[in-house]
Amino acid sequence: MNLRAIALPGTMLCASFLLSGCFFFTSRDDGERLKQEVQHLQDRLVKIEEETGANRAELEAMIARAQEQVESLDETLSKATRVLARNSADFGAEMEVLRNDIAESKGTAAEITHELQQIQKSIENTDKKVNEFALAAGLDIPIDESLVPAQAVDHFKMINSSMAEERYGEVRALAKVYEQRYPRAGNIDELQLIVGKSYVAQKRYAKALGAFRRLADNYPKSDHMPEALYEMANAFFMLGDCTDARILMDTITKRYKSSPFVEKVKQLKATIDASRSKCTS
Repeated sequence: MNLRAIALPGTMLCASFLLSGCFFFTSRDDGERLKQEVQHLQDRLVKIEEETGANRAELEAMIARAQEQVESLDETLSKATRVLARNSADFGAEMEVLRNDIAESKGTAAEITHELQQIQKSIENTDKKVNEFALAAGLDIPIDESLVPAQAVDHFKMINSSMAEERYGEVRALAKVYEQRYPRAGNIDELQLIVGKSYVAQKRYAKALGAFRRLADNYPKSDHMPEALYEMANAFFMLGDCTDARILMDTITKRYKSSPFVEKVKQLKATIDASRSKCTS
């Protein structure tokens, strides 16, 4: 079902909205708040990157030291081979010196190995913190699939939990993995609704429309259609497109008369009527 079919006769939705890029409405206060949030994220990431850089520099220095020790040990073993190859009167004394050199090299190598392991662990922990911070901040990056439950029901619970905790980037990362694992699952329509609402929560209305339209196009008989259409209407309004918002609200009122979203539509209509200055269409 295409949203053009939902519209009243002779009226067209902003079908090319995502391609044409309709006007993004935001207040000056919202813009300033968003600017501060972005700056905060940038500052945090810079700090994390600096910590990672320091760890990597230390790791490189340790690798260089380890290489020197390996070369020293090779030279020591080479000396031992030469001593064994000849029957020298000083054989015992020379072997004692070499034995001490080898023991010292082994001790240093063990120490370096331990330090390398600690630094590597520190870098891995820092990388993990970067990913966790990015996902929690709502950035869209891949998630470590080893952390995702193996069972579909637990996987979906994790998505809902992340949504409740406002970890919106994590919601979408988990949703992507879920759809890849269970493309024929019976709750993909609900999954699309959750993804759309995660974008709405971040005021990324253009992205939200894409998720809701996918639900409407692929699952026209879904029980979640009234909510998806309402969320689309609200997203269009927030983008200043009041015409398409009204079309969708009329569709809900006429096709889903028993839906609880009919009452919400009335409230949204009142909000739009009181905010005509926000409308660009």
